[in-house]
Amino acid sequence: MIDFDLELRAVTLLTVGGNSSELFGADIVFIQVPDAAGRYKYYIPGSSVRGALRSAASKVARHYGFRSCGEVKPERIARAHGGKVCDVCALFGYPNRPHGERSPLVVSNFEPAEDLSNKLVKVTHVSIDSKRSVARKWALYVVEYVVPGVVFRGSISVDDSARDLLPLLLLAVAELRTGRFGRRSVVDAKIVDDGRLDGYVDSRWSNLLNSLREWLWVGLP
Repeated sequence: MIDFDLELRAVTLLTVGGNSSELFGADIVFIQVPDAAGRYKYYIPGSSVRGALRSAASKVARHYGFRSCGEVKPERIARAHGGKVCDVCALFGYPNRPHGERSPLVVSNFEPAEDLSNKLVKVTHVSIDSKRSVARKWALYVVEYVVPGVVFRGSISVDDSARDLLPLLLLAVAELRTGRFGRRSVVDAKIVDDGRLDGYVDSRWSNLLNSLREWLWVGLP
C-alpha cells in the first residue's frame, strides 16, 4: 500500500454534520461520536473527504489526460463506461465491481489536531426561499462551526495496483483547496509524507507534489 497523511485546515467557518438539536443545542452541529469515556469527539468522516476528493477529481481529470465518466448514479455509470472503467471510478470505486472487488483507495476519518473546546461558535442563519430569493419568515436555524485555522488530520492509502492513478489523487487534493467542502465551507489541504511519495510519482508531477506539502492559504490564525 502507498500510505500518507493528509491535513485539512479550516479557511472559513467549517461544519460537517447533521441535525441533533435536542442533544447539542443547535439545528446543525459539527458531527460527533462518543468515545470510551462517554464524551463526544468531533471528527470529519472519511466518507465526506473521499466524496469531496472524488468530485474534485471529476472536475480536473480530463484536463490532465485522465478519464472521467462524470456520473454518480449507478445505472448511468455502467452506461457511461461502455465496458471500460474510467480513471475516476477505478480510483474511487463504483457500484457492482466485478467479484466484489473493493476500491484501491482507503480514506480514514479525520480527527482534530487540538482541543476544540474554545474553537467552536454557533451562528444563526436565515433560511432563503430559493425560488423567490427572499428570506423565509420565522425560518431561522443555528449552525455550529469550528473557527478558521483548526486542523484535522487523517490517513490515505492507495493500493499498489492503482499506482498510475496517484497523480489523479494529487490533482484532486489540489482542486479541493479551491472548492467547497462540507456545508459551503473552504478548507486548505496539506500532504504529510516525509518524502515517501517521491518514489511513487513520476518527475513531471514532482512540482505538484511539493506544492501540496505546503499550505496554500497563508495568513490564517
